[in-house]
This record gives sequence, structure tokens and C-alpha cells, in this order.
Amino acid sequence: FLVQTCFNSAELTEDQLLLLLESLEEKIVPQQLKLVRENTSHLAQNEGGKHLLSFSQEKEQELTIAMVEMSGVTLQKDGSVVCMEDAFPALAALCVSLYVLCVLNK
Repeated sequence: FLVQTCFNSAELTEDQLLLLLESLEEKIVPQQLKLVRENTSHLAQNEGGKHLLSFSQEKEQELTIAMVEMSGVTLQKDGSVVCMEDAFPALAALCVSLYVLCVLNK
């Protein structure tokens, strides 16, 4: 008996993994997790939303935007989110990765 999920499993790209490593070094993974969780929640409910980025340094914001955009989500300057049709699996994989890093980094 095989249980199927609502999305296909997705893997992070090598570039995303490198950005995750850099994010870990910058100690911004918890902030990134919060942002990605909020976006994943809205995607699952087919809702739009505004999620303002709150990073103390521009480099932190650039890392986060790059990593999220590789998952098919564009964060607009006004905080709004534009998602590609197939963004949910990639964003879910990113969310799980960020969560695991947060747990392991405590």
C-alpha cells in the first residue's frame, strides 16, 4: 500500500544548497524559515499575500530572495508574492531544509 502526497517530492538545486550554507553562516536561517513557511501556507491555500522581508543587512535579504526565487517564487519590492504554477513542491522542499537546519543548529 502506497500513500501519495499532494505534491511530487522536489530536491534543492546545488545553487540553493550553497545559499543555504551561506545563510547558515550568516545565522539567518530562522528568519528565512519564517518567510518560507508563510509563503508555503498561502500557496497551499491558493491565497496571495504580503510578506515583508525584515533582515538587518542587504546581503541577508539578497541571499533569501535568491534562494526563494530559485523555488519559483518572486518577492516583489512591495512585499507581494508572485508564484509560478509549480512552485509549491520546490518551496516545500526549501521549507523542510530550512526547518532541519534550524533544529540541527540549536
